Amino acid sequence: MNGEECVQHPGVAAMFHCDGCGKLLCGECIRKGHALLFCTLCGERALPLHEGQPASVKDLRRLEKVSRPYSYAEALGYPFRGSGMMMFAVAVVCLLVVQLIVTFGLGLWRYVIVAGFWSRMIGLQFSIVRATAEGDDELPDWPDYSNFGDRVADILTYLAIFGMQLGLPLAYVLWRLETVVGGEPSLGFWAVFAVLAWIGAALATMAYGAAGRFGRASALRLDQHVRGFLAGGADAVTAANLTFGLGAGLFVLRLALSKIPIAGAILGGIVGAYWFFTSAHLAGVLFRRHIFELEKVYE
Repeated sequence: MNGEECVQHPGVAAMFHCDGCGKLLCGECIRKGHALLFCTLCGERALPLHEGQPASVKDLRRLEKVSRPYSYAEALGYPFRGSGMMMFAVAVVCLLVVQLIVTFGLGLWRYVIVAGFWSRMIGLQFSIVRATAEGDDELPDWPDYSNFGDRVADILTYLAIFGMQLGLPLAYVLWRLETVVGGEPSLGFWAVFAVLAWIGAALATMAYGAAGRFGRASALRLDQHVRGFLAGGADAVTAANLTFGLGAGLFVLRLALSKIPIAGAILGGIVGAYWFFTSAHLAGVLFRRHIFELEKVYE
């Protein structure tokens, strides 16, 4: 409590002050007009008490939507919620079909099919981030495939984020290549590698969120990602931990499943699709929870 309490509800923090009577008001003491907010005591306009708080009906509705309680534990069930279960199943089937096409080939057509499929999947990831950040907890529709320019831009943005995620650990491996090739790397080597991989996952989480919510160009701003991560505080650390843990688990599991011919491919497709959807949703949840602070960083 900052000491500024609602005049009608002692103990409740004030969010507004009346432009007429000057009294401090909480969310229960204002009335929504067509576009503006009004004091229920005197009928004059209610203004935000602090910067970043809602100043209009549109802002207030947006705040109510993005501040709705939603935990990271709930976020882990994202692909199985509502109509998302059907889209998740379709994505898994498509992943398996694409894998068969790559394995058994259709000449040059296989590269066209693979590029087309992944362009839609990548576009879907950015749509998931955007929809989640705006308060939606179910999978959005597939992106419009007819816009060829958008799909190419999505792929290039994804490759930039992928490079950002793997850049530090890959550079470290190349620097210590003699250790990797010449013998069993030490525990210290793997500890440093894990820390760098975590930093890469944290940067990628911020880049996904920024590209999906504020535009593709935001994905390249490392300085903004660092500031955004600091603004996210403990939530940003949790999102990075979950993204890193899911990615590492996916890598290990797919290595183990690769030894099982058909069942391994099916299970690998399910796990891969789960990570693909959930990692984007986690980034969106982080940006939803801190959207007002992050708008100051990225806009």
